[in-house]
Amino acid sequence: MWGWLRRPASGPADTSHTEAAPQSYAQWSTWLDRLAQGDDDARCLAQLHQGQLSWSGGVAPLFVERISTEVQRRLGLCAERLTRNLRLGADESLVVRALLQARHELAFIHQLCLLPAVPESTRSQLGAEVRKFAERAQQSLLDTAQSDRSGRLASLLRHNALTRYANPPAQNELHDTPAPTTVETAAGAPRRRNILS
Repeated sequence: MWGWLRRPASGPADTSHTEAAPQSYAQWSTWLDRLAQGDDDARCLAQLHQGQLSWSGGVAPLFVERISTEVQRRLGLCAERLTRNLRLGADESLVVRALLQARHELAFIHQLCLLPAVPESTRSQLGAEVRKFAERAQQSLLDTAQSDRSGRLASLLRHNALTRYANPPAQNELHDTPAPTTVETAAGAPRRRNILS
């Protein structure tokens, strides 16, 4: 289902870093390496949003390439995780949780595309890639849901659409069992198993 997206290869990250917001390409590179490790995303994103960069000496193409690579890498991870979570989903609450998790990840990637140091044209291009990813993933899921004659899966997908990543779910929604109104489960209705194969 996710063959249209390829995860780019990445080398080992440099674990050295500075706590100051990046001002030079070397500092940006260090923070991006740290971001690629994936263990301190919120702090890395906050520092990157405060950073500045002088677009001289051939820095621009290197910087844009690093940001673009990280965005693509994150989209690949999001696709892999969503596919895995949906395959493991045994009932509606787990399907919704997988969708909300993916939306949370897309919201992070969306914020990464909006770094003030990135030129507007690049921000627009990266943002368009995230939007296209969400739209294609959503449509792929809806196509898969056509095999569910009850229409329950399609309803879940529409009400927890990946394309609504700009309004990410609260963090506690990702850990708590969704309320019946969130998953649209009627009182007493049996949960369907093996929703996606």
